Amino acid sequence: MLSIRSQYLNVLNIPEYLHVVKDSSQKTSIPLSIDCLVIELENQNSICIAGEVQDFLFKMLSAIGLQQKNIACIKVSPNTLLDQVANYNARTILLTHQQLTLNTSNAFSMLHPSEVLKDERLKRDAWEVLKQVEACLK
Repeated sequence: MLSIRSQYLNVLNIPEYLHVVKDSSQKTSIPLSIDCLVIELENQNSICIAGEVQDFLFKMLSAIGLQQKNIACIKVSPNTLLDQVANYNARTILLTHQQLTLNTSNAFSMLHPSEVLKDERLKRDAWEVLKQVEACLK
């Protein structure tokens, strides 16, 4: 006699081996797939909060073809960086503080957008980093 689950799978024409049974004793999370993960340390002018700095970040990233829906912004501490990054399947990672480092080919360091907004002379350096991010995405 077939179980109710098997009957439903048969009616829906789903092979049983494709149905995943979730084991509640194990915590599994699927990393969020995005084009760009932007990471900051705690900052008074956070990119994670809607406002001028976040708008500026999204404008910079849209200049290299990224859409806001494909960008995630997170705050971390240097101690939790690797754990936080593991929650994402990011094609590129943009670090906005010198204290943050990752040894991967898809990680790039740039000044925090709030710093770039304060000093026009920093825009050129930020643009050079964004061009590297763009090349990585291609």
